[in-house]
Amino acid sequence: MASSVSISAENAVTAHTRFIEHAAAAKIPFVVTNGNTKPGLYEVWISNLKRLGPIARANKVTVVIKPHAGNTNTGRDCSHIVSEVADEGIKVCYDSGNVLGYVHVDPIADIRTCWKDVRAFIIKDHRDTFKDEDCGPGLGEIDHFKLLLPVARTGLTMPLACENIWAPTVPRPEKDAAAVDSLARRAREFLEIVVSAIQAA
Repeated sequence: MASSVSISAENAVTAHTRFIEHAAAAKIPFVVTNGNTKPGLYEVWISNLKRLGPIARANKVTVVIKPHAGNTNTGRDCSHIVSEVADEGIKVCYDSGNVLGYVHVDPIADIRTCWKDVRAFIIKDHRDTFKDEDCGPGLGEIDHFKLLLPVARTGLTMPLACENIWAPTVPRPEKDAAAVDSLARRAREFLEIVVSAIQAA
């Protein structure tokens, strides 16, 4: 479940508590949060996440933060926040498309700095060739085999949620349901190949 309220907002704890309770009721194990990530708000992030950790654990939900610029530029930054909060209810949702697209950091190197804290993935790819844009997995410049391999060491089951399934450089077929289904199927099948290869290795 995605939060629609910034973790630094005045009502962040109240709003995220509701998201956590809704997620628990729906048996959704994760609430993804990000938002306004200006560096000056770092202390607010830490304070609010420390308050939310016990609430998340009590509801058997994990609040996961993802790379989204500012204080959360990279997985390394998110992992640092997780270490400061020091609560098992707060972990990382890795977003390689944001790491490469927003701050031009190699996500393959970055994931090696934070894999122990990763509990979920927002899966999208990114391409700088032809046009600077996010795209569906396997259609950009990120090697998903190398990206997912480190987290296989955790032995955990974690969701790979596709935030972007679009093909790069061409118009999105937003009004063509069959074309959208085809892109969704391609993304799923690509990820099945990657996961199978990693599990076999």
